[in-house]
Amino acid sequence: MPNHQDNSPADVANRLRRLAGDRVASRRSGRDASGAVGDPGSVAELAERAVLTTVDATIRPVGTRRPGRFRYLDWAEGEPHLIHPDSDVVAADDRQRRRRSLLYVAQHTDTHLCDSQAPARLEAGETFGWVNPGTDGGHRPQETLTTQVLDRMVAATNAVAESPITGASMAWCVQTGDNTDNRTAAELRWWLSVLEGRLVEPNTGAPGRYEGIQRSGWRGVWHPDDPRRRDLYRRAGFPYLPGLLDAAVAPFPAEGLKVPWLAVFGNHDSIFTGTFGPSRSNRLDLLEPMLAASAAKPTGTVGLIRAIVHATVLGADPSRWERWADRIPVGIRQVTADPEGRAAVSRHEYVAALFDEDTEHGPIGHGFTSENLSAGTSWWSRPEGDLVQVIGLDTCNHTNGDGGGIGPAQMAWLEDELQRHHRRWMTADGQWATGAGPDRLIVLVSHHNSWTMDNTHNDDADPGSRIGGREFVRFLHRFPNVVLWINGHSHEHRVIRHRVDGNSRAASDRVDSRDGIGDGRDGFWEVDTASLIDFSQQGRTFELLDNSDGTISILTTVIDHASPPRAPRHQRGSWNPTELASLSRELAVNDDRWIDPVGLLGSPLDRNVELLLRAPFQLDH
Repeated sequence: MPNHQDNSPADVANRLRRLAGDRVASRRSGRDASGAVGDPGSVAELAERAVLTTVDATIRPVGTRRPGRFRYLDWAEGEPHLIHPDSDVVAADDRQRRRRSLLYVAQHTDTHLCDSQAPARLEAGETFGWVNPGTDGGHRPQETLTTQVLDRMVAATNAVAESPITGASMAWCVQTGDNTDNRTAAELRWWLSVLEGRLVEPNTGAPGRYEGIQRSGWRGVWHPDDPRRRDLYRRAGFPYLPGLLDAAVAPFPAEGLKVPWLAVFGNHDSIFTGTFGPSRSNRLDLLEPMLAASAAKPTGTVGLIRAIVHATVLGADPSRWERWADRIPVGIRQVTADPEGRAAVSRHEYVAALFDEDTEHGPIGHGFTSENLSAGTSWWSRPEGDLVQVIGLDTCNHTNGDGGGIGPAQMAWLEDELQRHHRRWMTADGQWATGAGPDRLIVLVSHHNSWTMDNTHNDDADPGSRIGGREFVRFLHRFPNVVLWINGHSHEHRVIRHRVDGNSRAASDRVDSRDGIGDGRDGFWEVDTASLIDFSQQGRTFELLDNSDGTISILTTVIDHASPPRAPRHQRGSWNPTELASLSRELAVNDDRWIDPVGLLGSPLDRNVELLLRAPFQLDH
């Protein structure tokens, strides 16, 4: 199910209606409604030769989904760029010949590098709906394979370090949050090691051996090395793969990004399980200090209830918890304790870890500056060439709640920063103001998207009234140079056009760009990208183009991680990182206990699209 969205009956019904609409759009585009592959045929041969992006070839389920049958993936035909119908301008037909690249970048999001053996990981939470079913604290059958997936996405990004469309060099790849699953020291180390191309050992606890819940006997999780079909996943057709879990925690050399990379915070990089802060009733927040250094891991519904009751009634003393768990071991699995690796990392420690002078491609701080360290802030801004300014936002609440929002200190900084890159903007009372500029196109990057910025909890890191998504969009409409907002969080592909109030035009009333540049009040595009842990495990590239006709185009292209669609079936644990990443994608498309994961792909208009806008100011040529 899409990550961190409300689960009331009305909300679920709305998502199902949207999924049905996406399937209608898929049928109209000539694709099977389920996204399934009928006969891959010659497409597979094409894919074997050279696939850089999903323009060349896509990866889709084979055949029609049947209850209780494990789905396989295979190559399918590519998806050319479509001009998004919400573009209110008609660019010149010869723009491909005349346009120039202003910025070419990539995005990875919601990687959730996961210490799946950690006692403080609350897999049974999905039983009670405290977290969204099948996500976050809930069990994913592919959760041991996150480092290998990121490594293969890094390889795929390196393969398009030069734009396949214009030949422009990639300026950077941004990691838009939930880079870790529970901001532990080990998860942070793995994330940095994969991106920097170091040796990665994705293991905590016992050396060389997996000890987590997938060897616990709890029937709510997949046990790949148990030949008996006792758990829910094995009965649903998930394979028997002895040795897989130990292979998943074995060390491997990461490829490392060959381009600079930037980062912003996600809620899972900020607070316990990305969700829980202090509360007055069930003290879920106390589970972290109680369990992080423990050897007693709650397993299943009974174990989690025991842990919550213990923390709420008796407090977070880990010694008392272990004594109680030892006396009554029901619902408890003993693992090797790892207090150092499983320790939570503070926001300051997280940012400080990015200031490694040995970074292969930089920049040091990866967007953050020494001012962030000294002032304790977690937002940044940096120029890209003469015409673009990129602003990294922290939409997380570092005290409580998984939803997004922006506090008063960051909003004041952002308003000043936007004014610095405008010669003309609108004030809060609706009057035009002028400044020295210079004008620059603004690209925003953040973790949360507009429809999940609904967290009103006070944030001790930026105390005071926080603004949500609708108010933030209205705020951005005051600044005509804002053209693109890149984000994640919902684990799905989605593209939205935000028109300025009172300046919208119907598709039948589009403006021909040859009429000249308008008053700059054309709104902006918001692009949400799917995660690297749930299906479809994809990233994106973005290319901002000056069409030399008074318009700009944003070409966004989806990329699969560099592993084949079909994973082998080793029986002796001899898996390499590419095979493990391939298996992870295959497991993810079958993790459908709540909703069809293929729905996270969105519609074709949420993937490879050209997004047009009138240029908000005269671009230099």
